[in-house]
Amino acid sequence: MAINFPSSPTNGQVYTDTTSGMTWVYSTTDTAWSASFNRSNYVSQTFTATSGQTNFTVTGGYLPNLVEVYQNGVLLVNGTDVTVTSGTSVVLTVGAATNDIVQVIGISTFNVASFDASAITSGIVPVTRGGTGVSTITANNVVLGNGTSAVQTVAPGTNGNVLTSNGTTWTSAAPASTGINVQTFTSSGTWTKPSLAAGSRVLIQAWGGGGSGGRSAGQGGGGGGYNERWLNLSAMGATETVTVGAGGAAKTTNGAGNAGGNTTVGSLITAYGGGGGGSSNTGGGGGGQLSAGETSNSAIPSKPGQPWFYTGRDNIGDDTYQGSSSYNTQSSDALMAAYWHGGGGAANTTTGITSGGKSIWGGGGGGSYSSVSAGGTSSFGGAGGAGSSAGNGTAGTQPSGGGGGTNNGTQSGAGGAGQVIITVFPA
Repeated sequence: MAINFPSSPTNGQVYTDTTSGMTWVYSTTDTAWSASFNRSNYVSQTFTATSGQTNFTVTGGYLPNLVEVYQNGVLLVNGTDVTVTSGTSVVLTVGAATNDIVQVIGISTFNVASFDASAITSGIVPVTRGGTGVSTITANNVVLGNGTSAVQTVAPGTNGNVLTSNGTTWTSAAPASTGINVQTFTSSGTWTKPSLAAGSRVLIQAWGGGGSGGRSAGQGGGGGGYNERWLNLSAMGATETVTVGAGGAAKTTNGAGNAGGNTTVGSLITAYGGGGGGSSNTGGGGGGQLSAGETSNSAIPSKPGQPWFYTGRDNIGDDTYQGSSSYNTQSSDALMAAYWHGGGGAANTTTGITSGGKSIWGGGGGGSYSSVSAGGTSSFGGAGGAGSSAGNGTAGTQPSGGGGGTNNGTQSGAGGAGQVIITVFPA
C-alpha cells in the first residue's frame, strides 16, 4: 500500500503511518525513510489453552495490523480463524482444545524516546510530558512553573518592562534603575520618582529667574538666586510639580525692569528671582536664599534678597551701591556676590563701576547703559547681559542671568529663566 510520507522531512524526523501502524525515521544521509523497530516494542507471547478457550489477553497490547497468531504452529487467518482488532486481546473463532499452544507475535504501541519539537503541529501536550496542558498560549499568557496546568494571564505592560514573581503572582513593571538618576528642567514640568530604594539620597538644585534691565537711563537687572537641598527619596512624592521661574520680561517703555520669577519644587524648595534694574542710578538686587531681590526706583536703592547670614560688609550683590549695609558706598570687592546669591545689577555711577555683580552659583547681574557695561559672570549660573547706551540691552543667560539696561534702545535685556536639576543617588 502507498504511504503518504511528509514532504521536506528533516533528519531524524519520525513518522507513524496511521493505516499500517508502521513507524519510519528519515535520514538526510541516505535521503530515505527507514522502518523503525524497537526491541522493547516487539511482542512475542505464548499461551497454553484450556478446553474451549477463545480469548487470550496480550501483555502490553499490540498494533492490530502488525500482529500474527499461531495455533499449534499454524498461522491463523485474521477475520476468519481469529479476530485481532482490539489491540489488547486475540479471539479464536473456534475454542481451543486443552493444551493447545497459541502464540502471538507482533509490534506493540510505539513510544517515542525523542523527537524534533517542530514536528508537533496540533494537539495538546500534557503537563506531565513537559507541556502546558492548554490548547492555546497567547502573548498575554504566562505558564506557571509549579507543576500544574494553571495559566495566569498577565498584561505585557509597557515596552521594556520586566516580569517579576513573588512566588504566587506575576507583575509587569519597569526594570529597577541601578544608576544615578538625573532629571533637568529648563521649563516648568513634573518630576517622576525613579525606581530606586527609598533610602536613596536626593539633591535638588534650583535657580530663580533673573530680573530684566531698566529702560531710559536703564540699569542692570539682578541675577536670580540659587538654592539647594539634600533629602531622602522617601520624603518625595511619586511626582513633584516643578515651577521654573521666568526671567523678567524686557522693558519696552521707560522705567525700571521686571523682576524674575521664583523657582519651586513642590513645597520642598524655593529659589528666589532677581530684581529689575532701575531707571536711575540703582541696579536690581540679586536674588537671595530667603527672599527675592528688590527692584530699584529713583528714590531708594535696591537691596539684595535676604541671606541666611549677614555681615557688616555683605558682598551679596545688591546694586552697584554694594559693599556696606548702608547701601550708599562702593568698594572694589563689592561686585563679588555671596556664594549662592545672584549678582547685583550694575548702575551708571560717578565711580564708573558699571559691570554687573558676579556670583558663584547664582546668576550674574546685568550691565548698565554706560559705554562700559559688561554683564556679571557666574561660575555655575548664567551670565548677566551687557547694557547699552544707544542700542538694546542684552538678555541674561539661563539660568538666572540678569538683563542689561539701555538708555536710547528700543528695549532692555530680558532676564534669564531659572532652572532645576534633581539628582537621585542610589542607596
